[in-house]
Amino acid sequence: MKAAVVSTFGAPPACADFPDPVAGDGTVEVRMLAAGVHQLVRSVAAGTHYSAGDTLPFVAGVDGVAELDGRRIYTGGCPAPYGTIAERTVVPAGWAVPVPDALPTELAAAVVNPAMSSWMPLVDRGVPPGGTVLVLGATGASGGLAVRIALHHGAGRVIAAGRNPAALEQVADDDRVVPVRLSDDPAATTAALAAVLDGGPDVVLDYLWGPVAGATFEALRSGSLHHGGRPVRYVQIGALAGRTVALDASILRARRIDVSGSGGGSIDPALLFAELPRLLDAVATEGLRIPLRVAELGDVERAWTADAPGRLVVTTG
Repeated sequence: MKAAVVSTFGAPPACADFPDPVAGDGTVEVRMLAAGVHQLVRSVAAGTHYSAGDTLPFVAGVDGVAELDGRRIYTGGCPAPYGTIAERTVVPAGWAVPVPDALPTELAAAVVNPAMSSWMPLVDRGVPPGGTVLVLGATGASGGLAVRIALHHGAGRVIAAGRNPAALEQVADDDRVVPVRLSDDPAATTAALAAVLDGGPDVVLDYLWGPVAGATFEALRSGSLHHGGRPVRYVQIGALAGRTVALDASILRARRIDVSGSGGGSIDPALLFAELPRLLDAVATEGLRIPLRVAELGDVERAWTADAPGRLVVTTG
């Protein structure tokens, strides 16, 4: 079969022949239709993600839309060395969530992975009714979705923090969304966030980490003793601004801050499978969208490195 094959870490995958998948106990073969090239997919292909193995070659892709028994399904979880950017693959037998008829194949392949990054932590422990959610990195694809998903889950106010002023204006097109421009100066970022937090937030969704997280923790400490110890749940999702953060120990004594992560190893699989149908329905009915661009499998190597906007989706069917 043809597949997007990673032969060298750090190099884009190439469309090449790869051994046909063979379904074993607990797995089924599916015909892939489309798969998204998410940041996770790129990191695994580069060998830099915590889930990346060290065995080459392998097929790129972690999820996508496939055909099984004549119906479209959202699926993933392929056993190594298989992936989803291929003509066919094998997946766990239970990894088959029907895709609503109204949801285009390419959009489902593009949006579910980035949407899960905020959907799952908000579902897991919820948002207080009318509460405040701070999204760090709101001008990226996942962060922009997180703003809409926070409102969907009952937030009364979302603070959308990002660098790109044009993208920030688009994200903040709802009266319940407060835009905050992030700065290269951590002190300026701390001041900008502290000016709008007003005792909150209840939840932080952080796609950036690094110096931005350090500045945010400082903002959370600002005036904390005057807000009755209102707790904050800080969810670490991405590290686009840096993999480490300098954290003053006194911040965690000045404010009740519960820091946790949201990723493949920290999400309850049972909760994930229970929520996927609801997420797909929300994408289909509530306008959860991200810009995307589509390439065929045979053009994956060029499209992988193309300087073009939008989430890359590779069609394989």
